[in-house]
Amino acid sequence: MRSETLVILGASARAAAHSARRAGFRAVCGDSFADVDLRAWCLVTAIEDYPAELEQVADAAPPGAWLYTGGLENYPDLVERIARARPLLGVGAAELRQVRNPYRVAEALGGGGLAFAECRAGPAGLPRDGSWLIKGRRSSGGSQVRIWGIEEADRGGGSDSYFQLRIRGDSQSAVYVAANGQARLLGVTEQLLAVERPSEGAFRYAGSLGPLPLTLDRQRQFERIGDVLAREFMLTGLFGVDCIVAEETIWPVEVNPRYTASIEVLERASGLAAIAWHVAACRQGVLPQAASMAAAGRWFGKAILYAARDLLVSPEVADEMLGCPQASGWPAVGDLPAAGARFAANQPVLTVFADGADRESLLESLSQRQTYWHGRLAGRGD
Repeated sequence: MRSETLVILGASARAAAHSARRAGFRAVCGDSFADVDLRAWCLVTAIEDYPAELEQVADAAPPGAWLYTGGLENYPDLVERIARARPLLGVGAAELRQVRNPYRVAEALGGGGLAFAECRAGPAGLPRDGSWLIKGRRSSGGSQVRIWGIEEADRGGGSDSYFQLRIRGDSQSAVYVAANGQARLLGVTEQLLAVERPSEGAFRYAGSLGPLPLTLDRQRQFERIGDVLAREFMLTGLFGVDCIVAEETIWPVEVNPRYTASIEVLERASGLAAIAWHVAACRQGVLPQAASMAAAGRWFGKAILYAARDLLVSPEVADEMLGCPQASGWPAVGDLPAAGARFAANQPVLTVFADGADRESLLESLSQRQTYWHGRLAGRGD
């Protein structure tokens, strides 16, 4: 067990910290939740003023390198300041400003002969028929993605948003690790999205299923996407690409240059060492020779349970969550709230995990576990 400290900062650090722990690092974290299962084996600080307080956490942490997780890629100035004080393992601020610019990504992929969903700076001339999306420039997890024209009569966007053509197809996320202008595809998952409402929150991230089986042609398309992005933006370490797959075309819609939410599904499925590979790529420029795309034909998944209404976590339910059995070292539930924690309707409460022989059985298992915990949180018996 190595004693090296790895500081992990972001909206939610739990999955990346778990990966770092399996790689032998001592994780020190700052995130918005400081959940019970993270506090059980990691030094963590709960952030109230996100992301500003993360700089204070970094300043107070023991010496060591750091990496960021979801959301922090939208604050390159903050990344730059923290990186002046401690070594950054990941994509730097200058590269972030480029790869998080949808127009630059469209230019890079187009130059490589690849598709990208068309983007516009403003709504002039765009139809209000649901064929375009309005997206926040600091969007993460789909929290600032809405359908343009459905409930947007009085809002025309601004400098903090842009418009993107809505491609209809399967929502998927590809994961890569990059070094020296090259990328290695680690796997692809299906994204679960909360699309029941066309207004606020319509496209929020709700979970992942995978790894998806890929035809040779589709695998090569995904590999080309990763290589073009790694080369054009000099990406280093883990990164993800959210895509819409329509018929035979893969349409990238966003690049997430860090440890992504879907990675832990691939880690469960194939045992890939995501943070270990991330560190090796960033420090030595080393990429894994190959990555397992499947695990004995089984499907693995995670689903985020959002509060159906305002709720208070009772001590009994908190204890039950903490006592859930583990399968092969992996918990059945994650991101565990503490007793007495309060959640407003539509806030994320916890994450459930499952696996199955096929997609349908996996979805059924995830649904059953969500239903069970919804009932327990509402004060109903099992």
